[in-house]
Amino acid sequence: MPDPATLIAVATSAYQLISKGFAAGRELESMTKDLSRWVGACHDLERNHGKAKSRRWNKTVEEEALETWAHVRQVRKQRESIRLRLLSVDPNAWNQLLRIEADIRKARIAEEEARRKRREEITLWCVAVAAAGLLLGLVVFVLSRLLP
Repeated sequence: MPDPATLIAVATSAYQLISKGFAAGRELESMTKDLSRWVGACHDLERNHGKAKSRRWNKTVEEEALETWAHVRQVRKQRESIRLRLLSVDPNAWNQLLRIEADIRKARIAEEEARRKRREEITLWCVAVAAAGLLLGLVVFVLSRLLP
């Protein structure tokens, strides 16, 4: 997962493109790529903020938590701004966006879970093959010592 600075940069640039699109009178459907980039970065940032942190890049846990908290606050302001603009265009647009966002989030979680299970399965098979090879090697070694 990218670091918080990268995520906030992606979210901010996508938000600026969305704002320019609204100002230019573009239709919401033509801004789906920017919206999806923004939603993805926001989700990753909020998830990153929620995780327990350890020291990284010479920052204390508190410094990093405060930094990600500030980023999350900025994203929430952007979210509210987009919500108000969407409501001015179409009262149902925000609810539709939330439903789509929830579906995407569920799909991402399912993909991550499938990836985790797949990794776990591969690890289990590797351990089983290594154990079988070790056992076979041990049997061959013992038989070679017993039979002259």
